[in-house]
Amino acid sequence: MNKHPFIEWPRAGGPRRRRWAAACAGLVLLMAGANARGLTAEEQARFADGIYLRGYYETAVSEYLLFLRDHLGHERTPDVLYRTGECYRQMNNQAGAERFYKRVADEYPDTLQAARAMLRRAEAALADERTDDARALLKALLKTKPGGEIAAAGLHYLGLTEQKAGDSEAAAKAFGEILKKHGDTPQATFAALELAKLGEAEKAEADKMTGWFEAAVKAAATPGARAEAMYRWGEWAYQRGQYQLAADVLQSLQMELPEERRASDALLIAAWSFYYLGRTAEALDDAEKLIANAQDAETAASGRYLRANCLRRMNRDGEALQDYEYVAGNHPGTTFAGRAAYEIMVTHFKRGDYAKALSAMPGQPDKSQAADVLWMRAESERELGRLELARARYETLLTDFSKSAQAPAALMRLGAMARAAGQHAEAADRFRRVADDYPRYEGVADALKEAALARQSGGDAAQALEDWNALLVKKIPAEAAAEARLHKALVLIDLNRGAEAAAFLDELLAAKPPAGLAAQAHYWRGTLLAGAEKWSEAEKAFRACLESGPDASTASLARLSLTQALQRQGRMDEAADQVEALAGDARQVADNPALMEWLIRHRFDQEDTPRALKAAEALAAHAAEPSWRQMAWYRAGICRTELGHEQQAIAAFEKAVAQDARTREGAEARLLLAMLELKTGSLARAEEYFAAAAESAMDDDALNLRVRAYFGLGETAEAAGDRDKAARHFMSVAVLYDDPEWTPRALFRAGQLYEKSGNAAAQKSAWDELLERYPESSFARQVEAMSP
Repeated sequence: MNKHPFIEWPRAGGPRRRRWAAACAGLVLLMAGANARGLTAEEQARFADGIYLRGYYETAVSEYLLFLRDHLGHERTPDVLYRTGECYRQMNNQAGAERFYKRVADEYPDTLQAARAMLRRAEAALADERTDDARALLKALLKTKPGGEIAAAGLHYLGLTEQKAGDSEAAAKAFGEILKKHGDTPQATFAALELAKLGEAEKAEADKMTGWFEAAVKAAATPGARAEAMYRWGEWAYQRGQYQLAADVLQSLQMELPEERRASDALLIAAWSFYYLGRTAEALDDAEKLIANAQDAETAASGRYLRANCLRRMNRDGEALQDYEYVAGNHPGTTFAGRAAYEIMVTHFKRGDYAKALSAMPGQPDKSQAADVLWMRAESERELGRLELARARYETLLTDFSKSAQAPAALMRLGAMARAAGQHAEAADRFRRVADDYPRYEGVADALKEAALARQSGGDAAQALEDWNALLVKKIPAEAAAEARLHKALVLIDLNRGAEAAAFLDELLAAKPPAGLAAQAHYWRGTLLAGAEKWSEAEKAFRACLESGPDASTASLARLSLTQALQRQGRMDEAADQVEALAGDARQVADNPALMEWLIRHRFDQEDTPRALKAAEALAAHAAEPSWRQMAWYRAGICRTELGHEQQAIAAFEKAVAQDARTREGAEARLLLAMLELKTGSLARAEEYFAAAAESAMDDDALNLRVRAYFGLGETAEAAGDRDKAARHFMSVAVLYDDPEWTPRALFRAGQLYEKSGNAAAQKSAWDELLERYPESSFARQVEAMSP
């Protein structure tokens, strides 16, 4: 404990004082001789006081002891006893000081010196942690009802004693007494500040705190005390976020008392107050002053850090980054180094330069920024594709900073990562935990929605229903509520609770949701009706969907379902119109090739070749499987042939046979290409296509095509002048197949070739077989007509 803060005494020290001590020692010897010649008591006391006031306590105590030996009982005795105690106190001889302080109180209890001595004894007891002794002395002193300043000092020490003893209420009572009864004393300022300190710890009302600070400023007896009171007031206001009050008080301190130490201390808080008030130019000006006048690294770092913040707010990011880097690099031991590193990281993070953000990460971030640093670290790792590292950071954030603002966002990220990995159950649990553990998080509704959707994707319809129900009891925007109701209906459908789902959809539609949601509700309502084979009602629902402005996907699904409903009602032309509307949707064409084939055939049946061609080319362009593309290109070739587009027809057939598939249409395309090549005299290519057609027509349903291909090989050989080869191909048709169209034709042509080759026996054998197997054929009649 320091000496009494309200009674200033001189101190010894320094060469000048040592010279004085030597001089005084000589003077003491002279005066000792003088005393022998009759120095008066008053003169001796004044002489000792002079030495005391110059700080030569060892010399002074000798003189005071001589006085007490020679003049005990003199009117100056109380003062001399007290001064003797003060000398011992200054000499760090507390036992000696205590002895003389006690003598004053015991021998002269009604004097001012006795009261001062009791204050000194209490001060010493308080310094030695003897709070009970200090309290007893101070209460004894106050019972004597001493004068104003002594009483105020006693109450002040009593308040400090009670504070040290942990009795805040008693301390506040003592400090309050000073303000109440001794408001005109210097102690009033410090009492008010101590009350404010106690009030801040106990979260006193702002009005009370303001009253104490105002009292402290008003009662200040010295510029230093006034400066302290104003500084503490401004500091308190700043910590509460009352930046305007802080700026006003601290600015007044700087203007009124510019020479006081607290005026310099106030510069940093005032500057930050200006910054938070948006008075950036004033904050920047103060930051420049801090940098210019800094006497230590901490102050220099604080000024440069603040300047960087101001520059960044003024969109001077490059200059700001330089200041942050300067603080982090040149003042690493200051409290602002970590903050500067944090701001560097933030700057790179916001720019999307995640690698630099990670390299700039502070080693020991400020406690208030640690969670944010970990969040940026996790986000940067994720953006750089380091998913395992990112996942570990998010998990650490949840473990170490579960109460932080970033914790629920970390859970959302973990949920999204699990969902992307196909771990739907884990994703749902993460999302649901956001809602359960952080009910005040702004994204709770989104979390419940994502949890429900993840459960639906994972096939857990029952738990998804709980999530949708949890979302629907919350206060959410109307459109979000409508979307949740729609999804709840879908879950009910998954749970085979169709009647409930239908009722829920009807309720949703009655509330007139946004068009897109209304379209989906109509679609699913139609799906339920179609499932019950109520085709007419289902048709109405699907048409209502299409009239509600659905998105492309829903519109396509509705058209498909409407097509089915129309087909089930025998309205094929209308059904074809609906399918045709899908031809421009590549995905729907790819997903529904059989329906597109039906459309092509239906347009053929209607003899609407242009529309059949359009559908065929759409399927050829977008079908996923080669077999569907082969069929579509074949149909396109047929359409082109019928329209007289011979070259385009050939191109279509060639695309058909180029597909890696074996279909009837592929075989037919090869046959058609072979016949076209035969027609133009390209015999080698014709033979190649006929052979390929025969090879590809291996299924039972393509038997007639294989027969035609073998016959074509005979035609090609005949055109090439190879009668024996041609005859063998024709006879292979007769031997291998019993086709009513091509077998009699092949036998007839073989006989003709044998005749031209002069092989009468082979000719007779072929035609006899023709007459026997196919007597009713036109070729048999021709043979009979040629018989003699």
